[in-house]
Amino acid sequence: MSGVAVIVIDVQQMFFSGPSPAYRGNEVIDGINRLTAAARNANAPVFFVQHESDANGPLARGSDAWQLPAALERAQADASIYKTVGDSFHATPLADQLRQRDIDSVVICGYASEFCVNATARRAELLGLRTTVVADLHTTQDNPHLTADKIVEHQNFVWANSSMTGKRVKVRSLADILQTEFA
Repeated sequence: MSGVAVIVIDVQQMFFSGPSPAYRGNEVIDGINRLTAAARNANAPVFFVQHESDANGPLARGSDAWQLPAALERAQADASIYKTVGDSFHATPLADQLRQRDIDSVVICGYASEFCVNATARRAELLGLRTTVVADLHTTQDNPHLTADKIVEHQNFVWANSSMTGKRVKVRSLADILQTEFA
């Protein structure tokens, strides 16, 4: 396998609008649009992952909260993956779809840095995929003990300095990825 794919995680209305939107949400969406456009131009597949709850939950499929923000650009050929836990691979067809397309490298971005982005990056590493998180294209919200900017900074440090398999999750800026991965 020798291909690369972009995985965009949980960039959904519930997290990017309302009274407490994601940290740097508009900047993150703008950057994701640049990343996915470059990927498409390089014929690399793009996967949009959406978290969903049951029909009575806050992220019921089809609800306003579940939708992708209007500012997030999506192409008809982009794949959709629906998940119910933090790990985008758990009980979803993501791993099979990557294998079918001969993908061995993933570039991950989205929401929430310390939860779904982290769980997906760690699973990708465990699956043997070369895994990169875009340092400036993942986000979250403040929590009771740490601000969102510090969570993002901390996660970038953890990914760059720890490993579950001996192959670290790489942390690279959007500018670096655009110059090297999809040039």
